[in-house]
Amino acid sequence: MSTEMLQAFPSSLKIVMLGPFAWAPKGTVSARAFFAAQALVEQGHRVTILMPPYDNPADSGLAWERDGVRLVNARLRGGDSAWNRLAVPLGLARRAVRLAPDVIHAFKPISYAGLSSLYLRTFWRSIPLVLDTDDWDGPGGWADVYGRPRLWKWFFAWLERWLARRADAVTVASRTLHDQVRGFGVPAERIFYLPNGPDPKLRPHPSAGSHPPRQAGQRVRAELGVGDAPLAIYVGHISYGSDLDLLIQALPDVVEAVPGVRLIVVGTGDGLPALQAQVQRAGLAGRVIFTGWVAPHQVGPYLAAADVAVAPYRDTLINRAKCSAKIIYYMAMGKPIVSSRVGQNLEYLDEGRAGLLSEPGDAQDLAAGIIALLRDPARAAELGRWAGQRIWEHFDWRKQVTQIESAYRIALDRQRSS
Repeated sequence: MSTEMLQAFPSSLKIVMLGPFAWAPKGTVSARAFFAAQALVEQGHRVTILMPPYDNPADSGLAWERDGVRLVNARLRGGDSAWNRLAVPLGLARRAVRLAPDVIHAFKPISYAGLSSLYLRTFWRSIPLVLDTDDWDGPGGWADVYGRPRLWKWFFAWLERWLARRADAVTVASRTLHDQVRGFGVPAERIFYLPNGPDPKLRPHPSAGSHPPRQAGQRVRAELGVGDAPLAIYVGHISYGSDLDLLIQALPDVVEAVPGVRLIVVGTGDGLPALQAQVQRAGLAGRVIFTGWVAPHQVGPYLAAADVAVAPYRDTLINRAKCSAKIIYYMAMGKPIVSSRVGQNLEYLDEGRAGLLSEPGDAQDLAAGIIALLRDPARAAELGRWAGQRIWEHFDWRKQVTQIESAYRIALDRQRSS
């Protein structure tokens, strides 16, 4: 990058981020866009995040400020209707333009943010646009899992490619997504690797002891009525087509090897009913505790209560492309982890040195990992310590903010030179 360009880059940018849905229950805004925005605010930039809360209508029209970031929800009428899918993205684009930003950063190339970006690139081409992608939605991706109508699948696959090529820069959450975007014909110098990082508020203080506090975990155990039973835990959104069925398949082997073990499933989503039905069919209702949705600030005590955290995956394009927020959360909390040898998990867990990696899709191998850590608390504790150290040393948002700024530099430079 030239010296002239570096000198021209403003010390304080006005940035508008476009979210694909509400703050909660999904995590793209709250666990990706917001943490990036926090880091940018600490650098002196001004950030507003616009959201279309079709998946949480109670947030319609709400606005607030958090850690210096302005959060604004569009006002919706009629939920996720066909009219809203067209009109709300246009309204978001117009609102973004009215804020007179130096750059717009759109999170996801599909859904409401993707359609807003389509409008922006059609009607307001002079505004620098950075596209973020943290999942694969095209062929072999989420559009297939959810069984979208053929026309919708075609449109989203087209939009995913079209926006990547026409954005001034692209931020990607995984190495696989980098390769996918590169395959669209986007030059490598316009693609910026931006893996998810931990919530800054989770950083432990040396004087604070265990994190989260052991006493909080003991209270959760008492509330759940599990006493000193060995506990495995899953925390996160339970999407339709998730791989949590592997954990239920693995559970009988774990029960046989570790009598008294219980599994806590913390979260909700459209995949929850099928998972609960699987538990009933397997005769495991007495072994699995479903907590439902738990507010983010209340999840820590559940992790403190557990002996091992689990996140199973199959080897699919979706899983190779994703950048699992739950793995990051487990690591930030210093928990011993059993996951699967696929995609970003290898980078986060240091090829298995910061957690156990089972073969993707192999329930027996997953069970073996859980059993190994439940039987060897010293090894589990050491893996948890290394996981906590690694996530802060390599994936802290404060360290990654330079990547975001580099994407903005490229976007601004492309608009200046056009």
